[in-house]
Amino acid sequence: FIPISIIGKFMNFPSSVMFILAALSIIPLAGIMGEGTEEISFYTGPKVGGFLNATFGNATELIISFFALKQGLFEVVKSSISGAIIGNILLVLGASMLIGGVKHKHQKFNKNIVEVSSSMLLFAVIGLCIPAVFTHTFNNSLLNTKYEGLSLAVAVIMFILYILSLVFSFFTHKELYNVSYEEEGEAKWSLKKAIIILVLATVIIAIESEFLVDGVEGITSKLG
Repeated sequence: FIPISIIGKFMNFPSSVMFILAALSIIPLAGIMGEGTEEISFYTGPKVGGFLNATFGNATELIISFFALKQGLFEVVKSSISGAIIGNILLVLGASMLIGGVKHKHQKFNKNIVEVSSSMLLFAVIGLCIPAVFTHTFNNSLLNTKYEGLSLAVAVIMFILYILSLVFSFFTHKELYNVSYEEEGEAKWSLKKAIIILVLATVIIAIESEFLVDGVEGITSKLG
């Protein structure tokens, strides 16, 4: 579907068709990206592997959001972010617990990591709620003038908190994250191959994301 979508772009396929082709291209690419981060984790260890998985696991949503923002499709961006939050917190975590519970009667986890993650989650909820409360409280004209920088300020604070959490987990309090684990399986790819595939998948997802966003208005006008 990647070459078909590229050909379609040059042959001016209808926007709704381009949306479908781009979506069908992105789905396996996201899977390949996940496999690449998993392979890299065999060489870097679970901590760095988890960081890469969290970063590149959300790369698709971030790239799509970037192109959607450029075109002013703010509702698409908000929906994408909401979907990412629900997917990560409920679907991924819930499925992991469910499948793990089928195999293991007792599941263990690092209490320290959960406490840090819960604190970060609370900050994220607060960061999302503050601009939302302002949106429903103040006049729209004030939001676009006097309080226009509020969301940006919150975003910058959230980014700083995220960087500090990385410093906490990788440097200042890394002993809290030193847990024993059993390595299952072995790497199928070399480290160089895994990095190249991960980079290529990210670049192609960026291209396909632009096609996807270009087709959003066409598909929504057809579907309603």
